Amino acid sequence: MGGEALAARFEELHRAAPETLAVLDVDGGRTLTREGLARLVDSVAGAVRAAASPARVVAVQAPNGPELIAMVLAAWREGLVPLPIDRERGVGEIEALARGLGIETVLRGATMERHRVEGVSTPPDLPPDVAVLKLTSGSTGEPRAVAVGEDALASGVSQICSTMGIGPDDRNLTTVPLAHSYAFDNILGTLVTLGTPAVLVTDLVPRRLFSVTRGTGVTVWPAVPLLLDVLSRSGAAGEAPLGSLRLVISAGAPLAAATRERFAKRFHLRPRTFYGATECGGIAFDREGTADVPEGCVGRPLDGVSIELVDAEDGVGRIHVASASVAAGTFPVATGEIGPGSLLASDLGRLDGEGRLHLLGRVGEFVKIHGHKVHPIEVERVLRAIPGVRDAVVVPWARSRASEGLRAVVAAGDEVDRATIVRACERALPSYKVPRSIEIRPELPRNERGKLERSRL
Repeated sequence: MGGEALAARFEELHRAAPETLAVLDVDGGRTLTREGLARLVDSVAGAVRAAASPARVVAVQAPNGPELIAMVLAAWREGLVPLPIDRERGVGEIEALARGLGIETVLRGATMERHRVEGVSTPPDLPPDVAVLKLTSGSTGEPRAVAVGEDALASGVSQICSTMGIGPDDRNLTTVPLAHSYAFDNILGTLVTLGTPAVLVTDLVPRRLFSVTRGTGVTVWPAVPLLLDVLSRSGAAGEAPLGSLRLVISAGAPLAAATRERFAKRFHLRPRTFYGATECGGIAFDREGTADVPEGCVGRPLDGVSIELVDAEDGVGRIHVASASVAAGTFPVATGEIGPGSLLASDLGRLDGEGRLHLLGRVGEFVKIHGHKVHPIEVERVLRAIPGVRDAVVVPWARSRASEGLRAVVAAGDEVDRATIVRACERALPSYKVPRSIEIRPELPRNERGKLERSRL
């Protein structure tokens, strides 16, 4: 199995500079050097070995902390495959996933409580070099595991660091769950391969987060749009810069231009959009970080990544990614969209004259209205630009074939009414794109990464 070389790389870093900071656990009040982290790996190795499935997979659900990092490193050292599980996933969903992957035991929490799973099926045959299984819900909403090889994982981390200029002297502020692919690569991956320290914070109260950025020497923050929006609206920090923080990365969901510029005005640092997929790691990044980046633009391909559009119509097509970071496949069910170094993503996009990628929704989300193809995200951007509108989602709506159109659900305050929304849409859009049904709510349901929870909507 893969992963041994990653564990060996951390051991090289450990031997070269054992007293160098590895993990600063702000909530737990713990500071671990590389020597301290190596000792923690030794202490959890036995429990990790005992929890391995017949397919040599170790399922772990734990909060952000040194123990989670140590369990991943211990799994790699022992020739096992870690499966980090998001902390928000319930027991029923975890057990369903475990059964399909032949996993009988899940380690839960920082204390590594052993959770037994009944009715486990025969485990799938994993690729021989797989280093980690990452969970994703994909376009169907059904969770599945993405098998990422050792070389692919290392390539993905290298592409991120090369493009963003991240090195061992940086410090990564960690507020995103490490089980999420975005944080696993950007934070745990850079810690293991470059030695970039991770500063762990789970308490997202704005005032405390501001003090952490000033007091811990963090330089890079992989964040999510929802938190950036909350912070940009908070007056707790005044307009002082956020300590030594030099790079704020936004991923996991679309970053509204209004949020980006409001954050930049308040904190003198403009968030930079990062676009990726669990199946291939990073895809594109806003390298310049200027104010004139259009809504929906996610920048240019990362170093070592190329993008083309498949089945393009009017300049819009399905995004095809070629990269050494593409995963080996998905389990327990293959998607048929992954090949050697190749991923056909579920997203639609277009490339502008500067080679920048613009996202236009997911495959199957576009709507045909009286013969016109409409991408709901175009309408959502118009809605979010209306003063007083905080969030918006657009879906198909039809009472009959004769009255088909769009339905908009908008998060806004009392100062925004239906007439205001209609006028703004009529000024910016052709008539067939103007929503025929409009609902105004105080907020839209989003998870902690900022993704819309459509089932709750």
